[in-house]
Amino acid sequence: MTEKAFVTLVVLLAFLTLPWGVSAQAPFAGQGGQMPDPKQMSGMPLPVPDLPAGTVTARVIRGQLTNPLEGQTVELTGAGSAKTSTTDGAGRATFSGLTPGTRVKMSVTVAGETIESQAFDVPAQGGIRVMLVATDAATEAKAAEEKKLAAEPPMNGTVVLGDQSRFVIELGDDTLNVFNIMQIVNTAKRRVQTPAPLVFELPKDAVGAGLLEGSSQNAVAAGNKVTVNGPFAPGTTTVQFAYSIPLGSESITIDQKMPVPLTQIAVVAQKAPGMELSSPQVKEHRDMSAEGQAYIVGQGGGVAAGESVTLTLSGLPHRPTWPRNVALLLAAVILAAGAWGALGGPKAPARADKRRAVA
Repeated sequence: MTEKAFVTLVVLLAFLTLPWGVSAQAPFAGQGGQMPDPKQMSGMPLPVPDLPAGTVTARVIRGQLTNPLEGQTVELTGAGSAKTSTTDGAGRATFSGLTPGTRVKMSVTVAGETIESQAFDVPAQGGIRVMLVATDAATEAKAAEEKKLAAEPPMNGTVVLGDQSRFVIELGDDTLNVFNIMQIVNTAKRRVQTPAPLVFELPKDAVGAGLLEGSSQNAVAAGNKVTVNGPFAPGTTTVQFAYSIPLGSESITIDQKMPVPLTQIAVVAQKAPGMELSSPQVKEHRDMSAEGQAYIVGQGGGVAAGESVTLTLSGLPHRPTWPRNVALLLAAVILAAGAWGALGGPKAPARADKRRAVA
């Protein structure tokens, strides 16, 4: 993926936070965009600019962010004698007036379990927030059960393309580069085997189709198709692929069939002056700018399995095709003349020599 395409993706993330005239669809249960496990972030110091210098806080929770623990004693060590602070209703304990540059560490004991932070330096500007996550027995049991189910043989079922799926379009020098970020969602707790592999049929003018880094190992790009074989694990399977369409006309239509239902369509296209986007599925779109570059961003409702996502870009920059056609014609004439000379030229003298020999 090029640097410009990366910038486009950053713009896309910003676009997702904007209000739209159409009502946003409810997130599809179990699909991409889930919050990471708080346990994995426990004890990691996070610098924040909105705290006064010399201030650090620890938020104590049990298992999930929705379960803060009040009245817990948090201990801070490393700044002279140990300091303690009690968590409030939000589960947060605050330490202030610390000397910048001091290396400190925080810990809390919940029901006999001690949770510690990483050691960190008190910053000269801003502060530090740390989350200390105690084990939730119910959450742990649920995770273990889901892990067990996920390891069982796959069952027959279906998947969808979640609302984190994206179409990102970049203008190249001579091509329109189309990036597909597809999130295949399995809402079951076990692996699912679909009736047939998922086949993304690319536009007939697509060239250079290939998979991008981060795609499922079960995906294969060949010709004008990208095939994804099951089974699909619970949650989200990511498939990212790209292809190019040569620029040569003022308008290009991208027509791509969806193998399974797409819950919501979202598209971001790098924009040239005078360029417009139209689509029967994209009901709302607007212009945005970032890093001095203009973009068209849009979203719409779902697309049924077997139906195509159709995106038409008009007002595209293009070069006249007659110089290329003339060059091809001249090349054909030269090749034809060479072939005629090679086949017809040498035969005439040979016939003349034969006549002389007979005489």
